[in-house]
Amino acid sequence: MLPDHFTFGSALKACGAISVLFNVELIHTCIIKLGYWDEKVATASLIDSYAKCRSLSSARVIYDSMCEPDLVSSTALISGYSMDRNYSDDAMKLFCKIHRKGLRIDGILLSSLLGVCANVTSVKFGTQIHAYMHKKQPMGDLALDNALVDMYAKSGEYLDSRRAFDEMPSRNVISWTSLITACAQHGLGEDAVTLFARMEEDGVKPNDVTFLSLLSACSHSGMMNKGMEYFTSMMSKYGIDPRAKHYSSAIDLLARGGQLEDAWMLLQKTNTECKSSMYGAMLGACKVHGNMPLGETAAKNLFSIDPESSVNYAVLANMYAESCLWEDAQRTRKLLAKTSKGKEVGFSVI
Repeated sequence: MLPDHFTFGSALKACGAISVLFNVELIHTCIIKLGYWDEKVATASLIDSYAKCRSLSSARVIYDSMCEPDLVSSTALISGYSMDRNYSDDAMKLFCKIHRKGLRIDGILLSSLLGVCANVTSVKFGTQIHAYMHKKQPMGDLALDNALVDMYAKSGEYLDSRRAFDEMPSRNVISWTSLITACAQHGLGEDAVTLFARMEEDGVKPNDVTFLSLLSACSHSGMMNKGMEYFTSMMSKYGIDPRAKHYSSAIDLLARGGQLEDAWMLLQKTNTECKSSMYGAMLGACKVHGNMPLGETAAKNLFSIDPESSVNYAVLANMYAESCLWEDAQRTRKLLAKTSKGKEVGFSVI
C-alpha cells in the first residue's frame, strides 16, 4: 500500500520536529517519484520541514517552484526565516510580495514577522506590522500580542513594549515574562518586582524563564536580597528546579553584592556539570571586589573547563596587574598567548 500526500505531510512534520534533514530529503525524493509534487499539503510540509532543519535555501527553492504559493507555505517559510537573522531581509521582502499579491495574512504569519523584527531590532518595520495589525487583524490574538511586546522590548523601546502590554485584553505567563525581561534589559529592577507582584495577584503562575528574568533584573539593579528571595521561592513556593542559568544568575547576584563567600558556597553546592558561567561570574566579581584568592581559584577552574577561552586569562592578568603582582600578570599573559586562541581583536560597526 503506497502512502498518499497526507501521509507524507505527517512524516515530514515528525522529521522537522527533530531536525533530521537526511530523512526530509528522502521523503522529498519519494514525493517526486510518486507524483505528489503538485499537492499543496506535501509541498507546504516540505517547506516547513526544510526550514526547521535550517536548510532555508532548499525551502525557498521549493517555495519559488510553486505556481500559486498559499498562506500555509508562505507562513512556513517566513517562520523559518525568523529563526535565522541572516534571512531577515528575505522575510520582509517575502511579506511585501505576498501582501502585494493580496494573499490573506493571519496572526501566525504576523507573529513570525514580529519575531524577525525582534531578531534584528528593526523597530521601523515592526511598527509598520503593528499598524497593519490595527487595520486588518482582529483584537485578542494572544500569541500575536505577545510577539508585539517582545519585539518592542528587544528593539529597546521599553515604553512601547509597556503600552502594548497594557492594551492587551488578556495575558498569560509569556506576556508577563516578556515585559519582566524587558525591565531586566533596561535595568528597571523596581518595575520588574512590581510587575511580578501584579502577575501573582492575577493568578498567573510564573515559569522558570520568569524567575531567570527576575534574577537578572535584581542583579543589575543591586537588589540582592530581593533576588535571593525569588531564588528561594522559585523552589519552595512554585516547585521549580533551578537550571544552570538560575544558579549562575544567583551566584552573579550574590557576587555583585559583595557576598563572595556566599556565592562561592552556592557554587560548590550545585550539582550541575555546566559551571563555566558560574565560575565566570565569580571571577568577574572577584576582580571588582579585589578578592585575589577566590579569583585565582575561579580562574584555575575555568582554565580546566575551557582552556582556549582568552577572556579568563585576560581578567586574571588584569587582577594581578591591579594588585601590582607584575610577575604573575606577565606569566598569565604568556599563558594566554600559549594556550588560548588569543584575544579577539576589537572592531567597529561603522
